[in-house]
Amino acid sequence: MQVSVTFRHMDTSEALRDYSVEKVQRIVAKYLKNAVEAHVVLDANRNRAHTSAEINIHAAHFDIAAHADNTDIYAAVDATLDKVEAQLRRHKDRINDRRGRPSAPEVATMIPVDVVSQHDDEGATNIVETETLHAKELTVNEAVMQLELRHAEVLVFRNSDTNAISVLYRRRDGHFALIVPTA
Repeated sequence: MQVSVTFRHMDTSEALRDYSVEKVQRIVAKYLKNAVEAHVVLDANRNRAHTSAEINIHAAHFDIAAHADNTDIYAAVDATLDKVEAQLRRHKDRINDRRGRPSAPEVATMIPVDVVSQHDDEGATNIVETETLHAKELTVNEAVMQLELRHAEVLVFRNSDTNAISVLYRRRDGHFALIVPTA
């Protein structure tokens, strides 16, 4: 993970830079496997009576930002890291709660799916494989979480908000797309 440190209205300090980078890397590694980058902004007013620290972390599917003020810059960094750690802990707890939650008795909808991949000599399409999928009733946010946890490319589910069969898939750019059929 790449960590950058910006100093505003203060002289750069290698000790402060190393302290910030080491602390951010340790806390992020504790909670995330896929953090992309982190940016630390350290700011002081002219007479250094008031300092602040801001930390922004960009992960694969979410961002975290925290800010804290203090008279000591090291204390400001520590306070900001406490806020970041609390946000990361809440995020990880949310994922673990969804993973370990006993599923409600649900009636899965069986959806026949034809996988098409070849054409015969006359140009007609041949059905190569037929598969039946169980469409669980989920909200869109739960479906995104399921797709992230499974590391799959496609998820077919019954949208609990609209009660319609929907398809969620991971795009090549890493974002998600939702297909909602209309009648």
